[in-house]
Amino acid sequence: MKQFNVINYNFNARKFEPYDVIPYLVHAYNNRVEKHNELPEEEYWKVPQTFDEFKEFVQKESQYQFWSRCEYEIILGPWPYVSAPNEGYDTSKENDVEAWKEHWKKHLDSCDKWDVYQQIMMNLDLVTKTLMEELNDN
Repeated sequence: MKQFNVINYNFNARKFEPYDVIPYLVHAYNNRVEKHNELPEEEYWKVPQTFDEFKEFVQKESQYQFWSRCEYEIILGPWPYVSAPNEGYDTSKENDVEAWKEHWKKHLDSCDKWDVYQQIMMNLDLVTKTLMEELNDN
């Protein structure tokens, strides 16, 4: 099976892992074909045929499954964190909890929350092509 991996966090293993989105999209496509066979007159269940139709299918299915769901979200940030000049962590305040919180708040402010959907959308043409190749191989 062809693969398209994104980065996801495995809560059980407590580590980042590659996550292959193609099996989900193949499953969603097969469900679409089944529903279309049951209800051929329903436009909603139309089976994609062209690249643009597949692209729209991947976008919608990915959004439905992966968009803004915490199990598919990660936080990306700079490492090592370097604060702006004169804003560094004051080691003389090592035991000052508020100073520590303020330092890490600045770090988190420089981070972004990403989900699997965003990673797919950055590579939508490639994911679409990979899905189409996988479906043609089977």
